[in-house]
Amino acid sequence: MYNLIKKINDNFNLTSTRLTSTRIERKIKVYKYQTEFIKDNFYKIGFNNQYPDQFIESIYFDDQYLNFARSNINGELYRIKPRFRWYNDDLSKVNHEFKIKNGFNGYKSINNHLYKNLKSKNEMILATKKFYREFLNISLNEVVSVRYLRTYLNHPSGIRITVDRDIKASLLKNNIYYAMPFEVIEFKYNNNLDSFFRNSIFNQLNRLPIRLTKCSKYVESVIRLI
Repeated sequence: MYNLIKKINDNFNLTSTRLTSTRIERKIKVYKYQTEFIKDNFYKIGFNNQYPDQFIESIYFDDQYLNFARSNINGELYRIKPRFRWYNDDLSKVNHEFKIKNGFNGYKSINNHLYKNLKSKNEMILATKKFYREFLNISLNEVVSVRYLRTYLNHPSGIRITVDRDIKASLLKNNIYYAMPFEVIEFKYNNNLDSFFRNSIFNQLNRLPIRLTKCSKYVESVIRLI
């Protein structure tokens, strides 16, 4: 996995791609509908809405052995999620992403030119698989589509929260969406804010029935649907 990440990083400038800054990402998985109660506590400690809520949908790709999913399940240090993503059902604003994780540190390799002049998801799937063959010399196929409603919160310190609910997933081969029985909260912030997050933010939430945990919506969907 590390060698594949190195290839993506070394050659991103050849593929009309930008790399985002590295940040710490910590997740909380909770039961369905629980985020509405928890979210009120975020407002009380200084978080505010950053953007309007958006529906997000992503199509994830993996090899025949689901090695990208397995690397997450096995707790490997380096992990990749190949996907393309769009917002509010608007396919004209679709991006390809490699979501890359090194422990709790994550960043994205984003390409917003790969799907130029393409109109349908099927065309985009074919273009994505061709991109993987030519750029990475690997054969990946579409596995699942995951859709959810996301709320964006921001703290004056620069710490961000995303709250994902109404999560649904579908195997691409049948296109039937199933509701997932959980919701996901994620804290995102620069590395230099980790002590502040632990001591000044998360400590204020210690009376809530939550804990930091690993949770990938892609992996959860694969486990439940395949």
